[in-house]
Amino acid sequence: MLLDLHSHSTFSDGTYTSEELILKAKEKKLELYSITDHDNINAQKEAIFYAEKHKVNYITGLEISCKFKNMFDILGYRIDLDNNALNKTLEKVQTFRKNRNKLMIERLNSLGFNITLEEVAEEAKGDVIGRPHFARVLLKKGYVKDRDEAFDKYLGDGKIGHIPKEKIDPKEAVKLIKDAGGFPVIAHPKSLKLSYTELKKVILELKKHGLWGIEVYYLNHTVSEIKMFREIAVETGLYITAGSDFHGSNKPDIDLGIKVEDELLEKSINILLT
Repeated sequence: MLLDLHSHSTFSDGTYTSEELILKAKEKKLELYSITDHDNINAQKEAIFYAEKHKVNYITGLEISCKFKNMFDILGYRIDLDNNALNKTLEKVQTFRKNRNKLMIERLNSLGFNITLEEVAEEAKGDVIGRPHFARVLLKKGYVKDRDEAFDKYLGDGKIGHIPKEKIDPKEAVKLIKDAGGFPVIAHPKSLKLSYTELKKVILELKKHGLWGIEVYYLNHTVSEIKMFREIAVETGLYITAGSDFHGSNKPDIDLGIKVEDELLEKSINILLT
């Protein structure tokens, strides 16, 4: 199968609009596609419209940032876009993010960087501003030589210019997605930096709250990691998914689409399409 259930638009930290992503999915002949922006569903209705127009097999999606000692994101598929609890929670997260962006501008200004929120918003070309947009302004103004330096010195977690964003508990994220009629999935499990036993324990706890799957196939997973995550999925009764985490030019080494041959993945896709 050639598919992609993990990508980001300009409503998040990607550089393609929802229409451009749908057209790219059509060009790539993806069998199933989803846009999964960070902590918002603003691209979804546009994506549905363009997917129907261009005959792309599409399901709604999002990626919720969760509280954890390491990066922990929960993907959600086939969500009800009008679910009240989900929308209220995402609105709260976005309000915090807007305030956080102002604080980051103040922090960077105090460090001697002459940048404005308007300049960063122009880079975002959408309602959602993220650190990649800050990095592009720093690069354009010559404060850093590339995106990596911007994150390594100033914008990365724990760096001098970084202010953490609002995150919710993983159990709450799973429940929000499930209650919105969706399918909650652990994104890029490698990022949790847990042992086999530790990850299995986390999964079994989240299953009590409705966890449905785990993103086994991910472009940054090694062959041995894919094997391990697949074994954990089988042992814990989770379904499996696949995604590239495409961000456009913000992650130029990643292209849209991931090719997988796995009967377990086919079972997952059949359920998502039912």
